[in-house]
Amino acid sequence: MPQTQDTDDTADVVEVPEPRTASTHVSVITDSIRVIPARRGIWPLAPWRWVLLLVGVGLAITCGIPAAAPVWNGADLAVLISLAIFVAAFTPGRD
Repeated sequence: MPQTQDTDDTADVVEVPEPRTASTHVSVITDSIRVIPARRGIWPLAPWRWVLLLVGVGLAITCGIPAAAPVWNGADLAVLISLAIFVAAFTPGRD
């Protein structure tokens, strides 16, 4: 035989948290140090980096076709060197 269950029709009291402003989660301390220093010229790279870039691209252009030959002729090494020069031109560091 089923038993009757006593039910309470009143809802439980739930505490409502106080509303927070948008600035509550924002830190008051701001970091004033720039991660990337601003360049003061028109060009995005330093002049010596432009020289590296042009030397790397020029070396890759002149040695690219001979490096595609199926024989070892040293042009493969020159293309690898030009790739290293190209990477060095964009590696962050001191200017």
